[in-house]
Amino acid sequence: NLFRFKAQIEESCPGSFVVIDHQIINNKARFDKLFFALKPCVDGFLKGCRPYLAVDSTFLTGRFRGQLCIACAVDGHNWMYPVAVGVIDSETNDNWKWFMERLNEAIGSPDGLTFCTDCGQAVMHGVSEVFPEAEHRECMWHLVQNFKKRFSGKVFEEHLWAASYSWSAYWFDKHYDAMVQAKPEAMKYLNDIHKKVWTRSQYGTSAKVDYVTNNLAESFNNWVKGEKAKHLDDLLDSIRQKILIKWNQRKRVAQKFEGSILPHIQQKIRDDSYN
Repeated sequence: NLFRFKAQIEESCPGSFVVIDHQIINNKARFDKLFFALKPCVDGFLKGCRPYLAVDSTFLTGRFRGQLCIACAVDGHNWMYPVAVGVIDSETNDNWKWFMERLNEAIGSPDGLTFCTDCGQAVMHGVSEVFPEAEHRECMWHLVQNFKKRFSGKVFEEHLWAASYSWSAYWFDKHYDAMVQAKPEAMKYLNDIHKKVWTRSQYGTSAKVDYVTNNLAESFNNWVKGEKAKHLDDLLDSIRQKILIKWNQRKRVAQKFEGSILPHIQQKIRDDSYN
């Protein structure tokens, strides 16, 4: 059924990237991993989206357990833009590296490529191994959850999130120094364990996306929540159909636009000029 899904994708959407990996067990081929990226999704990401990808996975809930992986971008409206989907049996270094290698084959390494992930060591390993030159941001929500397991106090409530949201190095340093003075061992832990970028003051300017959490990927996970109990071929085909429906809806919206500037950007410019 999965090979039928692959054939359907390649026939209906030529140029799409579909990889099905398997293992030989007792002289029989057994499904292992899968990756697919529709060509219009890849083309749209490379030509029309900022080079930002939120990467995450979510548990499958049907008879056959595993992880559904997603690499999700954001379009000009700041709407969720799925780029690539994968299925692995568990979050291991090898599995995430495999997913990232397939992603690299699909999208290459565009200038300014930026990733946002949670604090999982496996997914961070995969990004670092395959995209060593990319900027790697760490989801602040996950960072805080890990941090709170070890340290707590009013000083962190007042300054940790504020440090993450700080636009300038000056304000970041003010919040960071307050935490260092209160509990230096806590900040040593932060520096030793959470080495990816987690404050806006250190973000590069190429991606021009200022999210400090990985909610974009979480939005995708919630979007497919009702499909995760299906058999694998039905799940993947449901995701394919959901993407096509969403793209058709957005095409209808775009056809109503006039000019080359998105309406919500025009409105923001007008609002800013009044202020």
